[in-house]
Amino acid sequence: MSWKTNLQHWKTNTVVISFMAFLSAGCATAVHNPALEHARSAYERARRDPEVVGRAGVALEQARLTLEKAERAWVNDKDIVETEHLVYLTVKRAEIARVTARRRIAADEIQKLQNQRD
Repeated sequence: MSWKTNLQHWKTNTVVISFMAFLSAGCATAVHNPALEHARSAYERARRDPEVVGRAGVALEQARLTLEKAERAWVNDKDIVETEHLVYLTVKRAEIARVTARRRIAADEIQKLQNQRD
């Protein structure tokens, strides 16, 4: 595995361990949820990137909708398993939005270079 993949696994494991420690401490009924905060942060980073907003709006919207579901699962039902699952999906969908935007930027650059060559 590459170091980037290892870093991503480490980050994901850290979030899961933090979430489990949070629950172990008997704070499951508290409003604050570290895993949910992580998902909010991942979504916000993508949402603040103008390239993502302009070039991967659909993927960003999917991340937003998934984040809303995670928040409802936590606030309304205190469903730990569902919240954790939706947190994971939110983070991945925000990442997909960022990668989609980068891919589209690269495709535009390739097209510009090809047009200049012709």
